[in-house]
Amino acid sequence: MLLNNRRSAGTFAERIAHKRGFMPLYHEDTVNHCPGCGKTHWHIGRATAECAFCETALPLALTSSQPVQPMFWFRGSSTALATA
Repeated sequence: MLLNNRRSAGTFAERIAHKRGFMPLYHEDTVNHCPGCGKTHWHIGRATAECAFCETALPLALTSSQPVQPMFWFRGSSTALATA
């Protein structure tokens, strides 16, 4: 089996973009043009921003840079599995 031994040049973000492809993000501090229609009107939610015209959804840059953490924890219930 032959392996590709070329060095990975560039920053971490460039290497990830090369492997995953182009991933547009919604940035709060800039004018964001929709990749679908090119317009700049957005409905912003907790984790995504949706274009007001063509409904293209983009992940928020602030949210995508943070690690994923669970919202709910299940610790078990003494009454849920009780046997009669």
